[in-house]
Amino acid sequence: MVKVLVGYASDSGTARDIAGLIGDALRATSCVVDVVDLMVERPSPLGYDLVVVGSGIHAGSWYAAATDYLIAHKDALGEVSVALFNTCLNAARDDMQEVSLGYNASVEAIVAPVASASFAGRFVPEEVGFFKRIFLRTLQQRPKDHVNPDAIRAWAQGLVATVDTAS
Repeated sequence: MVKVLVGYASDSGTARDIAGLIGDALRATSCVVDVVDLMVERPSPLGYDLVVVGSGIHAGSWYAAATDYLIAHKDALGEVSVALFNTCLNAARDDMQEVSLGYNASVEAIVAPVASASFAGRFVPEEVGFFKRIFLRTLQQRPKDHVNPDAIRAWAQGLVATVDTAS
């Protein structure tokens, strides 16, 4: 049985929701899954077969809690399969998908992931702070939910095969 840790850092809740979808999809394949908020907890990756780490994106960067987790556990993460994901509004645009996936480059330099993804996020004004709301409005972002649960579940289920072949 594959044991999986899914950790996320989120300020508006989108990365949390995506981490939950990933956890549910992996449980459906008989994995044992722990989903944790890296802004609150920093569990050891030891004992897991797969560690999935995700973050919301702010100004092109991962949140510090997720990046700090990868740095703090770099050696232990070298012993397990690691997958990375980010969530941002840019991923909803066909012409920005490469840019969105590129936001993972800085953390891919810390760990060597077996998979890396960027998932479209959502903009719910009530769930973000004042300055981020203003920033998104200047970018002409309108409130909208771009999260695609089917794409997220499919990606997550594909991760199980990477663990089986890496073991």
